Amino acid sequence: MRRFDRVLVISPHADDEVLGCGGLIAAQVEAGAEVHVLYLAVDGMRHYGLDGATSYRQRLEEIEAVRATLGFSYDIAYGDMDLTERLDTLPRRELVDLFERTLNERRPNLLLLPSFADYDQDHLAVFGAGFAAARPIAQQFGKWLVPTVLLYEMSKIQWAAEPMPRSTAFCDISPHIERKLEALRGYKSQHRPSPHIRSEESVTALATLRGAEIGVTHAEAFGVLREVLSTTTD
Repeated sequence: MRRFDRVLVISPHADDEVLGCGGLIAAQVEAGAEVHVLYLAVDGMRHYGLDGATSYRQRLEEIEAVRATLGFSYDIAYGDMDLTERLDTLPRRELVDLFERTLNERRPNLLLLPSFADYDQDHLAVFGAGFAAARPIAQQFGKWLVPTVLLYEMSKIQWAAEPMPRSTAFCDISPHIERKLEALRGYKSQHRPSPHIRSEESVTALATLRGAEIGVTHAEAFGVLREVLSTTTD
């Protein structure tokens, strides 16, 4: 598969990166790419399907387990600040500044954002700010222009108030589906049995469907915001 030198994944919560592009992350790391995940809100909280609350420390331990499985580096923007499902209360300018700063520092060749086709207010806030931060400004003016910007989808896409956008880019993750599922299991507080949308069965079913669209066993699908076919930037 095509290898990107530097990949940045912006993940509203700790599990979105696995659900949306865990297979691509595994493939890129295996190919030698530097993959960095920027988590936005990481908090201890109560979750549907669990008897008790999850602590912030537990969430950090889960991230470490998933990092070890997939091989990425990471930062947490808002740790233990009670901002899960409240990122939309932050000024968009604050998020845009954060993302611009990260893009300029890390200079990714591939940027992965959550899709705008989502009911989750955190995902919408992150997409809006990420889209603004990735706007095209020539590099001679001092801003890093990411050549490839993709949107990853979630296994909860069946709950949508509007027609879903058509996926136009795919990554064959057939060799990496088990690694993706192992990473999902690493998020013990988020992993659920079937028929939950974060069950291994649901995640595999979506990967199977996307794979059938390109003639492979399993795939992840993406929306394309920008693809520079040839560039001299580094």
